[in-house]
Amino acid sequence: MSEEMGTARWKGFDWSGLTLFLLTLGAIGLSTFVIWPFLPGITAAVVLAVVTARPFAWLEAHLKNRTLAASCAVLLVVLSLVGPTVLMITNVSGHVVDAVRSLQDGTAERELNQALENHPQIERLIARALENIDASQTVEKAAGLVASRIGDLLSHSVAGLVQIVAMLFILFFLYRDREEAAEFARSLLPVAEEENRFLLRHLREAVTALVLGRFVVAGIQGVLAGATYALLGLKSALVLGAATTLFALVPAVGAVAVWLPVVVFLALTHHWVEAVVLLGVGSLAISTLDNFLYPVLVGTRLKLHTVPIFLAMMGGVWLFGVAGIVLGPVLFNVTNSLMLIWRHRAHGEPLPGE
Repeated sequence: MSEEMGTARWKGFDWSGLTLFLLTLGAIGLSTFVIWPFLPGITAAVVLAVVTARPFAWLEAHLKNRTLAASCAVLLVVLSLVGPTVLMITNVSGHVVDAVRSLQDGTAERELNQALENHPQIERLIARALENIDASQTVEKAAGLVASRIGDLLSHSVAGLVQIVAMLFILFFLYRDREEAAEFARSLLPVAEEENRFLLRHLREAVTALVLGRFVVAGIQGVLAGATYALLGLKSALVLGAATTLFALVPAVGAVAVWLPVVVFLALTHHWVEAVVLLGVGSLAISTLDNFLYPVLVGTRLKLHTVPIFLAMMGGVWLFGVAGIVLGPVLFNVTNSLMLIWRHRAHGEPLPGE
């Protein structure tokens, strides 16, 4: 009797439903694997679409054509990114040319020799170190290292260009088809309409807070760096400060990409005191502001403590790379919102703001 009941139970089992579930799960996994390499570009496109939603709505209302408005918006994004980058590269290139020129005309060598003459102990240490170095072997290893680094640089440049192209492509359709994209996002959430609005509102607020917090912190870093450049008597301190702000916006690069080459330039031109001062300010203040100030600002806007925001940022970068600086805190914010939904369901209370 029990065997017949067991057989009937297995016959009544929904094998087609289980098969459909496993196929769906596998398809989602494969789809995630396919788009995973473009995660930074996708994240950047979504962030830009959310942050610039109001300016784009104004542009669309005046142009009366979604395709034209989307094209103009993407063009404005490109110009806002390319223009400051070109200005920054031009200024930094000028400093590099000055440093190379000082090496070519012997100025840097004369200043270095003079510095060594004033410090004979350092000169003896360098001479002793050079006695134990095989010049040909050192040159060969250095050449191999440079060649490998050039290959890495080229591969990263190509990968970065692919991410930018993917970002602009996705951004265009997020602008043009934003209503369809929002409806698709709502359809993926298996919650009531009230909870849907609550969750999406918190998601928009999280993305906006993260981006605004990044701009505020980068602006403070740029102002501090610019003031330091000016106090040290550097030319184009304003442009260098703006360049520091731009690089501070990029989590994987940071402000160190500007102030450290300036330190090297100051050292090559025999401005040792200025180089040491900038090295200290850059390492102890400019580049460390990001780690402490950003979680505080973002945590206040997201109504989360500084500790989970800091852990979300670090863990997000560790797990997702550059995109994790946004995805980590957003994931924590979404988790917190879902827990609020469950709590209000359990008590039968309306959600705040609904």
